[in-house]
Amino acid sequence: MIIAKQIEIRDNIKDYFDTAYDGEVIVVPRKQGRNVVILSEKEYVRLSDGHLPAYYAQLNTSKKKPAKTSTSDANDKAENLKKLEEISSLKADWNGNGAPGIPTVLIKKTRALIKALPIQPEIFPTALETIQLEFDNDHHDHMEIEISTSDKAEVFVAPYDDNEYVETIRSTAAAISERVLAFYG
Repeated sequence: MIIAKQIEIRDNIKDYFDTAYDGEVIVVPRKQGRNVVILSEKEYVRLSDGHLPAYYAQLNTSKKKPAKTSTSDANDKAENLKKLEEISSLKADWNGNGAPGIPTVLIKKTRALIKALPIQPEIFPTALETIQLEFDNDHHDHMEIEISTSDKAEVFVAPYDDNEYVETIRSTAAAISERVLAFYG
């Protein structure tokens, strides 16, 4: 599985279509959880027969909640910490396409971040040994923050009525919390 931003798809659509045709599934995160999956017709037919990848069942043990638009409560943090524990148990090839497990140091870093964030995100593992935090505000804007073991975090913002952009910020609880609060304005 590949997770690709809309802008990456637009800039390289032929390459992504060829990759999907060759059997790779491509997930395109979008605003308000309206994600899109690009896959070959062969894979679509296989999935439509009821065969879901094992990782999908493992990561979606609870229903997705609506996006947070105000300060999160203790239950939101507890749910995210529980999901992070599930992510920490992912073994190599958890997505069926050779993805490595998520590094323990990244799990610890994300746990501290979740505890510090004023607004809780939706959290997802990626095949790139990172964790993606997703936020949607009441203006229908969407923001993703990709956390890695480095001291930088990549922020992708898709404003409802404007152009998408990417920025890099420090990967500290203070810097990320500040960016989240600015997003919710």
